[in-house]
Amino acid sequence: MDSVTDNNKITRSIGERVDRFDLEEQIQNVWQTKEDLDAVTERIMESTVFMTSDQISNVLIGLSELHETRMWKLWQVFETMIRQKNSFMSEEHTLGDVLDKIVDDCVDDEDDDES
Repeated sequence: MDSVTDNNKITRSIGERVDRFDLEEQIQNVWQTKEDLDAVTERIMESTVFMTSDQISNVLIGLSELHETRMWKLWQVFETMIRQKNSFMSEEHTLGDVLDKIVDDCVDDEDDDES
């Protein structure tokens, strides 16, 4: 079984049940890329810190790979959720139908929790 890792620790195994909180966590991780880019931009724009074009290229390539990895992890959680919800689907359902089902299930779960 493949594993999804976060900071060198196993957080979830692919195929293990995931929920909307796992999806939300991965979305939040992807947003971290903006903060990373802001930090790099600040460093480049600082007049006291000079970065060569080679250094800038290396940082941007690294950020690109990091973003790709975050997106891969997000997609893995999303695909796992789709597979988990697949039992209600026929071949004619669209991705929109799947997302509607996930949202409906979340609302149902919240209603159950309030009871």
